[in-house]
Amino acid sequence: MSTLGRVTNNMMSRALLTDVNALTERMARSQQSISSGRQITAPSDDPLGTQRSLGLRSTIEGAQQHQRNIDEATGWLQTTDDALGDISNLINRAKELTVQGASDSLGAQQREAIALEIDQLISAAKDSGNATFQGSYVFGGTKTTNPPYTPATGDAYQGDGGTIGRTIGPGVSVAINTRASDVLGSGQASGDGKLLATLKNIADHLRSTVPADRDTLRNGDLAALNTNQDSLNAVRATVGAVQARLDSAKSRLADVETTTTTLLSQTEDTDLAKAILDLTNQQNTYQAALRSGASIIQPSLLDFLR
Repeated sequence: MSTLGRVTNNMMSRALLTDVNALTERMARSQQSISSGRQITAPSDDPLGTQRSLGLRSTIEGAQQHQRNIDEATGWLQTTDDALGDISNLINRAKELTVQGASDSLGAQQREAIALEIDQLISAAKDSGNATFQGSYVFGGTKTTNPPYTPATGDAYQGDGGTIGRTIGPGVSVAINTRASDVLGSGQASGDGKLLATLKNIADHLRSTVPADRDTLRNGDLAALNTNQDSLNAVRATVGAVQARLDSAKSRLADVETTTTTLLSQTEDTDLAKAILDLTNQQNTYQAALRSGASIIQPSLLDFLR
């Protein structure tokens, strides 16, 4: 014949205390979650949620860094396009002056005045070729600390053919630099047919007393300027295409950041309505536990619990 174990008051007291302590801890966590607005305050609260949170935060930080890269690249490209726009205006002005200088009605003094303005256009073109963004020369290839054109080197191009890129996404890099030599050429005396050489030829032809040079102004020099303009337009089109790509990438990254931030909030932040309901239920259970214990435990123990 089996004998049932005897349940003593001490056993019931210990069980009650254990349950009450557990309820107290849960209520404390619920109150902290409500007051802090976060349901994960320590990794032990939710290990899987913590791991998910870390991954989401990494994604957000990556998207923000890539957006900063895009902002910097956009500024660089805007500086580049502004300088190219100035050079385009120079070419248009050079065309006007070349047409004027080719007129047989002009005297040597008038042509010299036009040649002097062409000289100023050459200087202005090199100034544009030495454009900077945040202290870096944008047209010198990877040689961003020195100007591409300096009088000390006879105005020969001092940059290189290197490419400068910016990372705009995971494993995605885009080239943002344009070399001045692609538009202005290697220098006035290079004879490479680029803009600086063309402008020098025009100035020389304006100062020449040879009638054939005036014919060159009407034909060859204007044609060379048109070729230079076409080359410039092609470069500006490339810059514009890169700018459009950056705009698209930034918009996509902003969407990624917004979506990921929402997921992070769902993972870390407290659902107040649910947390308040849980706390209310826990408080009700706590009160019920005390009332239940009061009916079976000696008053002395109840006094101790209070």
